[in-house]
Amino acid sequence: GKVNTFLSETSVWLQPAPSCNVYILEHITNGKGRANMNITFSTDKIKGQERKAILQIVQDQAKTAALEAIRPILQSTLEAELQVKLGRAKYVARTVSSQPRLCDWQCAGCGCVDANQFIRDGHYQRQLQTGWGTLNHLKIPMVECVKCGHDVRVYWTILEKYQHFWLDLDHKALFGSGFQHSLRQMAQEWSVMLGSSVGLRSIEERINRLEPLVLKSHQAALIKIPPVVQFDGIWFSLQTQTDLIKQDKRGRQRRVHRGERRVVLVALGLWPDGTRQIIDWDVAKAEDQASWETLLNRLYERGLQPEGGLKVIVRDGGGGLGEAVALVYGGQVIEQRC
Repeated sequence: GKVNTFLSETSVWLQPAPSCNVYILEHITNGKGRANMNITFSTDKIKGQERKAILQIVQDQAKTAALEAIRPILQSTLEAELQVKLGRAKYVARTVSSQPRLCDWQCAGCGCVDANQFIRDGHYQRQLQTGWGTLNHLKIPMVECVKCGHDVRVYWTILEKYQHFWLDLDHKALFGSGFQHSLRQMAQEWSVMLGSSVGLRSIEERINRLEPLVLKSHQAALIKIPPVVQFDGIWFSLQTQTDLIKQDKRGRQRRVHRGERRVVLVALGLWPDGTRQIIDWDVAKAEDQASWETLLNRLYERGLQPEGGLKVIVRDGGGGLGEAVALVYGGQVIEQRC
């Protein structure tokens, strides 16, 4: 709602310039005057540096609008969680009760976990790096324990303590790692996106923390079993390092990269209501029986079984997949060729 409200308060005016074939786009924001966004369009085709300049202006304005819309949403979410933890709204007096209100927040001084002993204690400001750019001066509520006067250790659902990168950047780190992007390449992309320098170590630590969680997700039991699962392989080229060394343009010694063909074995779950979701995947060197059997056995252990609701397997005519399905399911499900 706050996003729609912000956008509804933003208007764009298209005004004719003195020349009949030129129009000037002026951006009016919240009735406070014109923002720094004056773009001159022409009936002729715009290209080259002129087109890049227009795109840059629009992207900068879109990033600013997104950040300003995100700020109240994040702060409202923090306030809502604080209200639930304390059991009372802002400006409502604390109620003294013999019945403790236990929570996962803990006083740093006395170790108290009774929210009835906690009160609001203003806020502090922090910086948060997001996929839309850097969000400055985000107000984070602080909590104090009335028993000893020390600060309370607060663990927010949407924020990580001592982490300046927000959760949406985890996905970018994970995709960058999966696509074999170098840390240097990812740091350059992040620096442009965030408008500030990002260290290689920061990205590496993020990836190292996420990869075990990805491996764990391949082992977790399936919560909802799809009645139909389609299996297919998607081929791609994977860049790997070799033992060969060459000198780059800056005189540095670099390992030579070589492209190798790999295939992502994908299991796509299909439900009667139209829902489609990838339930598991694996990277292999070929679509042979052994590779498909590894994925199918893992899915079977996670609960993808006829007893759980699986009815149909959709596959292509590849021999390796057909042999693996026959070995793991043994004719217990219907096989549909695609």
